[in-house]
Amino acid sequence: MKKTSFLVIALFLLVNFAQAQLLSERTKGLVVIGAEMFTDFNTGEAYENFTLRDINQGFSAYTMFNFQINKSHHFASIGAGFTSHNFYMKDAYLSRPYYDVTEFDQVPYEYDKSKINVNYVDIPIEMNFRIKNMFKITAGFKFGILTTGKSKYVGKLYNDAKTYRVKYCRINNLEKYVYSLTLKVAYRSVYVFGTYQFTDTFKNGLGPQIRPLSIGIGVRPF
Repeated sequence: MKKTSFLVIALFLLVNFAQAQLLSERTKGLVVIGAEMFTDFNTGEAYENFTLRDINQGFSAYTMFNFQINKSHHFASIGAGFTSHNFYMKDAYLSRPYYDVTEFDQVPYEYDKSKINVNYVDIPIEMNFRIKNMFKITAGFKFGILTTGKSKYVGKLYNDAKTYRVKYCRINNLEKYVYSLTLKVAYRSVYVFGTYQFTDTFKNGLGPQIRPLSIGIGVRPF
């Protein structure tokens, strides 16, 4: 997962850097690209046989279009991006992803990995406020459209020596649209941020209540 994440981000930055070189002098500074690494904390309620571990790493990449506000140092932004969340389960795995209600089973044996991966195409909208030209505070809203949801388990399932690999490329009951609020504090091109998704990842009553609070670091090199 880590190698894939870095490759996706590197490719995204490379393509956008090439595009940035084609921008005219008039449009320079109006288009920015960036990437983020973060961990998710679940703020939802408990669900049967479902508990997340403390660290749930994910990543995102995006392009933003800036609009200056009344010739000031402040500006509004709208863009497009991609976000990938990984929810790592403790002592359980997704056993019935295609049922009317998504269910999980406990795993009393050793295992290497048990996770759910959900991916979204994002439309972020932000307000940016510059402070002394080097610091920036950003508040925003993000609308996410689900593209894929899948799960993977690697480990023992029974009292034997066999290692099982259980992978599902589709999960029922995921919400198609999610909404989030974002706050960023930046110094030059590096920033820390928090994003709170105030809608559930799964449909109400049909799966675990996952409302991720994402805390991480990002960079806007161009």
